[in-house]
Amino acid sequence: MSSNESRVVWSTDWQPPALSALNFNPDDEVLCQAAGAWKAINVGSFQHQQNFITADYVLAYLRAILPSNIMQPNDYTLLHWYNDRIVVDMDETTRMPTHGSLLETLSDFPLEYCSADVCKNLDWVGDPDVSGRGMLITYYIAAALVTIYACALALSRSSILKGRYPASSKRAWLLSGFEESVSTFLDGTLIFAVSMLAAACFRLSQAFFQEAGASNGHWMIYASIGSIYMSTFSSLLPLLLQLVARDVRRHWLRLLLWTLILFLGIANEILYDCFFAKVKAYQLKDLIEAIWLSYCNPNALLAHGLLPTLRLAQILLVLNALYYVVYRSCRGKTANTKRWAKLKAFWQGAKPYIQSLNAAICCLLMWSILGVFHYYRDLVNDAAGDDNQNSDWTFGQVLSVATWLPVLVEFATVLKYGPEEGLGKKISRNYTVVSNTAPVYNEKDMQYSRVETGFTSTEHI
Repeated sequence: MSSNESRVVWSTDWQPPALSALNFNPDDEVLCQAAGAWKAINVGSFQHQQNFITADYVLAYLRAILPSNIMQPNDYTLLHWYNDRIVVDMDETTRMPTHGSLLETLSDFPLEYCSADVCKNLDWVGDPDVSGRGMLITYYIAAALVTIYACALALSRSSILKGRYPASSKRAWLLSGFEESVSTFLDGTLIFAVSMLAAACFRLSQAFFQEAGASNGHWMIYASIGSIYMSTFSSLLPLLLQLVARDVRRHWLRLLLWTLILFLGIANEILYDCFFAKVKAYQLKDLIEAIWLSYCNPNALLAHGLLPTLRLAQILLVLNALYYVVYRSCRGKTANTKRWAKLKAFWQGAKPYIQSLNAAICCLLMWSILGVFHYYRDLVNDAAGDDNQNSDWTFGQVLSVATWLPVLVEFATVLKYGPEEGLGKKISRNYTVVSNTAPVYNEKDMQYSRVETGFTSTEHI
């Protein structure tokens, strides 16, 4: 080593081997680990416009490519080789390695042969707000409860069940708990769906403005996919309940929530298409996102699993919205033509089968979306590194699991006290719940009776 007042110069007799003699064996696990870490940290420094990286990544990669049968240089010699001989082979215009240079080989090898190690070092943090462990539990609880309610309500309307079991039987008592608590459950799923869709709209807006250069951030691909996919799943929960709960009274708040679900779903689809138009063309400004999409994201499952089920769910929601609009506009209208009478008679006969098919498709899609997303999440977790937070519990996830507790409380209350007394405990003593024995249901009939003033037995309900 020699030195002077201006600089320190490291002199050595060591000469780097030829490019053909270096070790670029894709089956070398040590080499792939070092190469993947080096590539990931280089991509991050390039993305953040930094001109330096930690020396440990460089040294590990260079020592891994050196043949074992030559003299091993010290760390300072390797860094001198890297800074003064390797990195200088860069095209200043394109900021890409010169063709045929060692730098090009160093840069291309990790992505071509060690992409799994690159993915594990990209500092991928996941999206616990959508795909965390607590959120998955919430989705499964919601889907299971909706399915149980759908089956119970279908049984309660079955002519076979009504003819076999009297109203005082235990089976009829159990089914009455589902019938009288479904209204609370339907309102809960509607609020849950609106919340999920609104959160997805915010997420997709972030992705859109990030790609437009108005904001900074990473990992918008996974967050956007999970947001629009699971928010659409949440819309199927109230749809299935609405299809099977035919005796639930209409309410202006439910109509408002359904309107919000429809418009938020349209807004999310527009934002999703605007963002993923560049994703599909591989024109992302975020280099980290581009590498994640090309080498880490399970694109086959995205193209053949997530997107088809997403489109089918959206089509089903739109068709049911159109049916409701047409049904409400045509309801009560009469025509004295034979064609109208035949059409009406045909619809009355086909309506139960169409509704059953509609509910069955909705239930199948609901579980398909949940299963595909769970599998997609697992594949992404396998590709991610130690910084993945998809399995972490957050405060919001704990609260989300408790979303469905009021439904269970309502169901238990109706079972314990019966429909009239159980529902009556939800209102003040000024009113009482009475049974509707009318053979034909009329929406304009009163839901509650006013309690007369004075001391009556109804005051003790």
